[in-house]
Parts: sequence; C-alpha cells; structure tokens
Amino acid sequence: DRVLQGMLKARRVVRMDTLVFHPGALARLKADMAERKTAGGGHASVDVRTFKDTYNVTRKYAIPLLEYLDRERVTRRIGDARVVL
Repeated sequence: DRVLQGMLKARRVVRMDTLVFHPGALARLKADMAERKTAGGGHASVDVRTFKDTYNVTRKYAIPLLEYLDRERVTRRIGDARVVL
C-alpha cells in the first residue's frame, strides 16, 4: 500500500476506482482515439463492445477507461456509444 501511495503521489500511476493505470498507457489511449477520429474523416464513435474487442480488455476495464475518456473530454457519451470529440 505504501509503495502504491508513493507512486500515486509521484504521479507514476493513475487510480480509477480500484484500478491503477500507467499514465503512458492512458496517453496512448487518448492518441488512439484521436487517430480513430482522423481515420473516420473527422468523426468517429465507439461503443463498449468495440472498445473491448479493439483493446482486448474485459468490461471491468473497458467501462472505467471509457468513463476516463469522457472526463478528459476525449469522448462524449450519447446513449450506448461514445462520440470522439
């Protein structure tokens, strides 16, 4: 616990609920979303299933990551999908 707290304080990891992610991985996820938008001709959307399949993660990880992208204003939730901003 002390090591994790130290890493959080030094911003070496980012906590989302009970999960912990490396900031570099989150930055790459943001960049991937930007690439998705560019490849889609200026607009793109992603749903939970597509996100899970693309990044090979379970729903346990997909939902917090998608909510993170919403908070960071990379995506906006509309219904069951998210629009890449």
